[in-house]
Amino acid sequence: MNRPRRIAAALLVATAFMPAAISRADDGDTSIPGTTAEDTTTTVVVTTTSLPPVSPPQRGKAKIGFARVILDEQRAYFYNSRRRLIATLPVSTGTDDQTPVGTFKVYSKSAQTFFTPDPTERMRWMTRFTKGREGGAIGFHGIPYRVTKAGEIPIFTPLGQYPVSHGCIRVRVSDAKWIFDNMSLGTTVSVLRTRR
Repeated sequence: MNRPRRIAAALLVATAFMPAAISRADDGDTSIPGTTAEDTTTTVVVTTTSLPPVSPPQRGKAKIGFARVILDEQRAYFYNSRRRLIATLPVSTGTDDQTPVGTFKVYSKSAQTFFTPDPTERMRWMTRFTKGREGGAIGFHGIPYRVTKAGEIPIFTPLGQYPVSHGCIRVRVSDAKWIFDNMSLGTTVSVLRTRR
């Protein structure tokens, strides 16, 4: 029996013997009117993914020769000049297809920048490679944050899960710094919807 099936079987056995009162995460009433505890069952769904695992946060020196972003995977792949994979990073790209698809070249970088319509929304380590639908810069940058009287508040970003940006490619702040430090102007960035 393979590992996912063993885990699913173990979870199913464990939940089958769990009292109904503690089988839910909240403390609310778990009974359904017109049923008894014997009528209710718990179903455990175990899913597997074929997405490659992400690399730990990147630091240190590495010459990035090429980058590829796969939108449906919410992953960015970084290669050295020999096209050898050196990092796989979780990203969050643009909602509503706002991240342009194509092949681009890095044309500018900034250690600190802000979102033009709202200067209180800021980003660190911006590495730009194209323009968006409305002419704004698109590139890699750290998770954005808002500047408030209480300090800097990070903006929710589900890296590696789904798009939430205005078109840029959000990455962990340490990864954004690594990209900024190791990706030269003129480096090729390829953005694809899918591998297929």
